[in-house]
Amino acid sequence: MPRDLLMSKENATDTPPAVLADEAGSILIADDHPLFRDALFQVVTETFAEHDTRQAQNFDEAMAAAREDDALELILLDLNMPGMNGFNGLIALRNEVPMVPIVVVSATETAQTASQVLTFGASGFLPKSLSKADMADALRRVLDGDIYLPPDLERQMEDGRALTPEEQALVEQLGALTNQQRRVLEMLVAGKSNKIIAYELDIAESTVKAHVSAILRKLGVTSRTQAVITASKIIDQL
Repeated sequence: MPRDLLMSKENATDTPPAVLADEAGSILIADDHPLFRDALFQVVTETFAEHDTRQAQNFDEAMAAAREDDALELILLDLNMPGMNGFNGLIALRNEVPMVPIVVVSATETAQTASQVLTFGASGFLPKSLSKADMADALRRVLDGDIYLPPDLERQMEDGRALTPEEQALVEQLGALTNQQRRVLEMLVAGKSNKIIAYELDIAESTVKAHVSAILRKLGVTSRTQAVITASKIIDQL
């Protein structure tokens, strides 16, 4: 990671205050690492001074910010924050604010991860090793409506070195599930009964059964056991 990207402000805290602006929209930075979150904060505030800048350090905070901010124009999202549960957090945010571009920032710099990120609806993928200047340029492009990938990862994806057909199919199957269906599936994998799932999600047991039926259909299987096996394969890809 470039040294200049890790330089934090002298008076920075774990949760720096938002930068207020009279016009334009807002940008949300969601990352649990204080030092890197501050680095992103600097990039965003220097590049988009007219925007408000909000911050979150876990998935719940990010989701709450997305729900309450009608002026949100961009989300920078760390996949490894607490509560993200793999790509489920990205999918949930994508469903919550479908018109807001999401740029994933990650320390994992592989074509496979980049491909999965785009499959699940992100508008860009930024390795954390990028320089401040490259990050600023990437975010400008995304706000202009483009999809951003680092050139080397884009070349690898074009050369077909990202996902195998089986991996792609598994990713698409998970993406077809609703937020509630994914939660039910996670509980099925954990071995919980319909009754327990209904209690923990505060829904009727008949609703759980309906979700299970939808999950089986979308995963192309005929039993809970097969759904758990398929889900385990999907989780292995995340």
